[in-house]
Amino acid sequence: MMSPAPNLPAEDELCDKEQKVDDSYEVDGSGEISSSDEEARPAWDNKVQYMMAALGFAVGLGNVWRFPYLCKKNGGGAFLIPYIVMLLVEGYPLYYLELALGQKIRKGSIGVWIHINPYLGGVGFASNVVSLIIGLYYNMILGWALFYLFNSFQSPLPWATCPTYLNSTVRECAISSTTNYFWYRETLDISHTIADGGEQNWRMVCMLLLAWILVYLGINKGIKSSGKVMYFATSFPYLVLIAFFIRGLTLDGAVEGVQYMFSPDITRLKDADVWREAATQIFFSLGLGYGSIIAYSSYNPPKNNCYKDAVFIATANCLTSIFACVTVFSVLGFKAKSRTLDCLESNRLLFKNFPEYQIFSNMTYHDINSTLNLDPTNETSTFLQSLKPCSMQRELDEDVQGTGLAFIAFTEAILKFPAAPFWSVLFFFMLLNIGMSSEFGILQTFVTTVLDSGLKISKSKLTALMCVGMFVVGLLFTQRSGSYFLDIFDAYSATLSLITIALFEVVAVSYVYGIKRFEKDLLEMTGVKPGLYWTISWRFTCPLALAAILVASIVGLFRKAPSYGGWNQATGEKDLLDFPPWGLALIVALVLASVACIPIVAFLYHRRIFKPERFDPSRKERSKLEEEFTGTESAQPLTRTL
Repeated sequence: MMSPAPNLPAEDELCDKEQKVDDSYEVDGSGEISSSDEEARPAWDNKVQYMMAALGFAVGLGNVWRFPYLCKKNGGGAFLIPYIVMLLVEGYPLYYLELALGQKIRKGSIGVWIHINPYLGGVGFASNVVSLIIGLYYNMILGWALFYLFNSFQSPLPWATCPTYLNSTVRECAISSTTNYFWYRETLDISHTIADGGEQNWRMVCMLLLAWILVYLGINKGIKSSGKVMYFATSFPYLVLIAFFIRGLTLDGAVEGVQYMFSPDITRLKDADVWREAATQIFFSLGLGYGSIIAYSSYNPPKNNCYKDAVFIATANCLTSIFACVTVFSVLGFKAKSRTLDCLESNRLLFKNFPEYQIFSNMTYHDINSTLNLDPTNETSTFLQSLKPCSMQRELDEDVQGTGLAFIAFTEAILKFPAAPFWSVLFFFMLLNIGMSSEFGILQTFVTTVLDSGLKISKSKLTALMCVGMFVVGLLFTQRSGSYFLDIFDAYSATLSLITIALFEVVAVSYVYGIKRFEKDLLEMTGVKPGLYWTISWRFTCPLALAAILVASIVGLFRKAPSYGGWNQATGEKDLLDFPPWGLALIVALVLASVACIPIVAFLYHRRIFKPERFDPSRKERSKLEEEFTGTESAQPLTRTL
């Protein structure tokens, strides 16, 4: 026998009570977001300030040094195909989803997911952990950029020549290169392995401290101060890229560099790793899963058109990557041709000094080796083996990525520029601005979360404590072996975590919260109901693509043992080395540090240990309503169900 229906209040009464909970935020005349339950929420001064901040966060170091390397590695121009496909499949849908959630719920990443369902609170905690880990090592890269920036105010540049000792060139520099020596010895003072070299490099300690001071000054007043900084931090890098683009295209070898960059190798599209790397690049490039997009958009007016914002920023970010790629490879083409000509000149001098071998002077290195059967005991063969293999293709084939691209390859190319110090200052000041704008966004995730938790602390004090704490932990990267640790953090701390977080986000919105409710929220905010592309993406294509990428990434981790390149001072080259057991343990800890938050928080909430009201005060009132009207507990929709 069915039990009688509970004595529910009238529908209008329920809607009125829910309305008090859902619509507690209002926009006052000053543009601040006010609430009857809490202090006025900060807001962007204007739309332009928000767009500059969001674009500055999205456009980071990955656009300048990671995308060009991936493009070259994965089929040149052919790599643009999976990159654009992944932008459509996961980039646009996830970026729009995060923007809309932050703007509607007006909370940090933890508050947003607790608002939808307390069991999902761990997704927000995972985003905060990822942001703190990335922000930790990201600032060390900014410290390196500061060191090069300060050294750029010299003529000639300090990495232009090898140092001498007792009237002899330092051997490590002579057998490698001037730029390699300045990077590995003068900057990092690097050890051979990760296990040794625990001594602090005090110059890097000073640079890291200065980088954290700059970060503090940029964000200590909250989004109003960081937003104003973004006007310059976002626009200046574009001006520098344009300047390098114009200068690069006038250089000898620039055309060959760009042609090499975009020479498509369609066969590479058969490789699943190419598609996986295109997908992960979208994550790093747009900043998906960090929680920063949610934090930034939470300070927007409730009726802001987040649809247009999402499409514009994601598209601008993609075009910036391609533009930076052309700029970088025009310069690298110039470097490759310069080195090839220098190599040929060196060989020409050998032939000039030994006229008996002049017959070979017009032959390429490859033709000489193909024509002659070189016998090491033969005098002619011995001479010919002393020749250098001069090839522009070989120079362009050299793998340069990340720090190697910025601090070795690009610095070498700048040496050939007229007024080299001027271009060096521009380049490293651009890197500093790009990095700072991204760092502000990364750390804003944590700042917004703490302030939304109701903790009684000023923004300035919170920012200071965060910067001091992260500086102390970041001393790990200022050791002589610090760059090896940074490589571990860069390679293993974010990829799996961000994909997992994004997968939970899109599944939670589509199947826990409900796609119909979400579409209603978007209609309320933007005045436009999402089209079929967005609905299909959120419900099917995006979750399936994320699941496939996650599996492929996990398989990739177990396919080969992690290793690293240890700088060998005796040979001037890197040795492939295996990580010690504690290094492997660190990798596992970094992979699990953030994603483990998701099941742990769900378990703690189930056991009533975790209190979601801390991050979403309105949760307590909603729970009372739900218990009063239904006797059960369920997730509160962002809009009322009609």
